[in-house]
Amino acid sequence: MQEQQTWAAGGGPSRRGAHGAPYPPREWPAAPESPSPEAVGPRGSRRAGSAPARRGARGAVAVALVVPPLLGAAVDSVIGSGPGWTMAAGATLGAAWSTVLAARRHALWWVVPLPPLVVFAVTAGAGLLGGGSAGAKTLATSMVRWAVAGFPAMAAAECAVLAVLALRGIGGLGRGRRGNG
Repeated sequence: MQEQQTWAAGGGPSRRGAHGAPYPPREWPAAPESPSPEAVGPRGSRRAGSAPARRGARGAVAVALVVPPLLGAAVDSVIGSGPGWTMAAGATLGAAWSTVLAARRHALWWVVPLPPLVVFAVTAGAGLLGGGSAGAKTLATSMVRWAVAGFPAMAAAECAVLAVLALRGIGGLGRGRRGNG
């Protein structure tokens, strides 16, 4: 069959067959309704729960990451020293706890890099509140000192994250082997 294309009154092409009769209008299938990005989990699976519940779960992970180092720094300041071993222990505990919570909620992508930043922020906040610095040079020097002083806590917190991830990976390997046997 031969097809002609003419211009319709609306300015677009109009399709006509060999005898000049118009083809029936094309009907396109309706697009499937796509789920919202929040409802789609890893590999396209849908996650259970509403968006506010997931945001609340993320808040619980953030609280688990931030509160223990803050409490440790508060204990250190009551003792009279700057941020020290109690803050480092709190940072390590908080990093491990938040990693466990985040792994259950598939939120590791933002939890894994945060413990060193949280430790630095807590150390800097304690340094500013404890002995306020005047001047930009003094503040910059103090920030370098706080970063150096907080490094053991940063390393311990990140090691706790890696240990939790390794234990979860080893546990997942064992579950996979039992299911295949």
